[in-house]
Amino acid sequence: MPSTIVFHSLSGSKEFKEVLSGKKISSNLFTIFYKNKNNSDQNKEILLSCVAAKKLGNAVKRNRMRRRLKMATRKAIIEIKNNFKKKFKYAIFAKPKIYDENFQNIVNELTSKLRSI
Repeated sequence: MPSTIVFHSLSGSKEFKEVLSGKKISSNLFTIFYKNKNNSDQNKEILLSCVAAKKLGNAVKRNRMRRRLKMATRKAIIEIKNNFKKKFKYAIFAKPKIYDENFQNIVNELTSKLRSI
């Protein structure tokens, strides 16, 4: 069984704004924003946050989207192993279609997008 991957979350609006000013990759299921880590963040293994905006639905729907996105991200990182760029901070924003999408499709899409970074 693969080892558990631990994410360190982005904290505070300042850090989110910094990542949002970086590069962006979009898909029909999510949007990935990423930017180089600061020197102070280098000691954190993986700096990543999954976000479901309030306009996507009630708390139950948003939490389900966030949970699915986090687990799919873990599986995608395990699949690409050494090709995952730990030198970046990531913010992954869910889109409405992710709620009903097949989980394996989410993993495959995330894997291909993370490889392209």
